[in-house]
Amino acid sequence: MTATPRYQQIAQMLRAAIANGTYKVGDLLPTEQELCATHEISRHTARDALRLLTEAGLVTRKRRAGTVVAAATPPTVFVQPLGGFQDLLQYARDARLKILAYGPAPADGFARELGLDPGGWRELRGQRGTGTATVGLTRVLVRTDCAPTQAEIEERPTIADAIEARYGIAAARIDQQISAMVLDGQVASLLGSEPGSAALLTRRFYHDGHGALFLASESAHPADRFVYSMSFNRERSE
Repeated sequence: MTATPRYQQIAQMLRAAIANGTYKVGDLLPTEQELCATHEISRHTARDALRLLTEAGLVTRKRRAGTVVAAATPPTVFVQPLGGFQDLLQYARDARLKILAYGPAPADGFARELGLDPGGWRELRGQRGTGTATVGLTRVLVRTDCAPTQAEIEERPTIADAIEARYGIAAARIDQQISAMVLDGQVASLLGSEPGSAALLTRRFYHDGHGALFLASESAHPADRFVYSMSFNRERSE
């Protein structure tokens, strides 16, 4: 049997110490130099052990501050497959929506950013999550003439489902845009993330059978909690 590499052993020991509360959130872990002296390991081994904890989302490494415990358990990562139309809809069904606000679109809100007349839209703001973990913040525009009530939205798996149930309008085409962003202070605070940390921004535009836009959404996902997954099969040559 192959022995577990030393750096993985050190990482497991530190992970256990974080889990049992020896090191609490906000505490500093031993420095690389201290780990080397305590465990008689090389600087390279200590660095690799801390790298594993960083990749797991348990610690953050801050210049001139050291390695700080960020979480007692690894953060939940939501994996969104990208295979087709139904995969796009599945995210909204699996990532539970908590509505924070829902009403007429503000003049300086999401509608204005998209070049739409705010007077013809309602805007919803909310959080998406799995269990108790928040995986993203979302803004949604719903065209006023097909806007369901908040109660109707809460009764259905998705806002699109609520629109279809009440008005018979279904998405025939969904356009999606994915880009990188940096979380500002307000958004980072709502997500429980560090200001300036990386995130994914996704925008989706739902069009009916006539090509008319009736629903648009924008979601911000911290990079350590959300993954887009795609699989490709090699095509056979003739």
